[in-house]
Amino acid sequence: MTVDCPRRDLFEAVQLAGSPSSGRSTPLPIFQNLLVEAEDGKMRLIGCDGEVWVERTLPATVSTGGSLAVQARLISDILGQLPEGDLRIEQPNGASLRLSLAASEYRVVGTASEDFPGLPEVAAGATMRIKKSDLIGMVESVDFAVAKENQGRPVLTGVLFQYDGEKFKTVATDTHRLAVRSEKFEGLGEPVTAVVPDRAIQVIKKLPVADDQELTLAFGQDRLLVNGESARLVAQLLRGDFPAYERVFPTSYTRKWLFDRESLAASLKRAVVLARESALRVVLKSDGDHVTLSARSEGLGEGKEELQIVKEGNDLEIAFNGQYLLDALKPIQSPGVALEMSENDRPALIKPSEEGSDYVCVIMPMALM
Repeated sequence: MTVDCPRRDLFEAVQLAGSPSSGRSTPLPIFQNLLVEAEDGKMRLIGCDGEVWVERTLPATVSTGGSLAVQARLISDILGQLPEGDLRIEQPNGASLRLSLAASEYRVVGTASEDFPGLPEVAAGATMRIKKSDLIGMVESVDFAVAKENQGRPVLTGVLFQYDGEKFKTVATDTHRLAVRSEKFEGLGEPVTAVVPDRAIQVIKKLPVADDQELTLAFGQDRLLVNGESARLVAQLLRGDFPAYERVFPTSYTRKWLFDRESLAASLKRAVVLARESALRVVLKSDGDHVTLSARSEGLGEGKEELQIVKEGNDLEIAFNGQYLLDALKPIQSPGVALEMSENDRPALIKPSEEGSDYVCVIMPMALM
């Protein structure tokens, strides 16, 4: 292999292709590697962790073709420290790559490319085409509610995609909160119901595709294929029964508070500073047309904020995880936000104050101390 290409282009490609295994343990040592191939005027990089595969291609001057699997983190660290310029990559023997740029030269030991698992095939059962900006907007409205990977229910570590031919919904829950975004998108493709792992979604956000360009999502029985301009992603879809989220929504409420969104967010940001040692518990207590928001931590101190509200129903004292409230506010663009409740031990609903909103978040309250 003898290849010339700009250092920056290769560095960015390595970062993307290596993202599936970056920062996490993998079941097999080979998954810590990147497959590097060069032929026909381009380089192809593939990285995977056994569940998510990323392929990135970039143009290059290929004098001699070749392939080798090399440690992803090692080559990324070397490329990140080299100066700008045209990089030469050579394969002096079958088991190593030589990287040369100006006065720098490094040799990286690799593994035979035959040992690396290639990009798997996906037999598409349904296909969607959607602008990248639209897809990212849909998932970023809910992915704060995705469960952590170590919580024991893998199906909750992803985002539910539902498309019926007219309306596209994204849903995420960690059982303490549930976020739903719904938008009308006609003509995206065939109906789909699938749970996409959040790790794959984070890679999709990084794909080198302009926001106004379309991504093609092909859903197979067990896998998702995402095609971009110069990159592809394949991910194992999450198995299991996603919670029947419609049943979680409160069917009625007896109290409703209307806040100015920016004022509420600013007060919560200050209050959670003092709630860090008390599980981020923030107490909201209404009295007429204002709410007192308070937080305290033993040995640290206490604080309170007062906010004007428009209120329906009787007064109420209720506690929430302050960070959960902040997360739920971020997708809301309208100036007003509504908090609907019944009792202080029942789920509450937060959403834009305007009728017919396309976003809603259900949050379980915390116990009052």
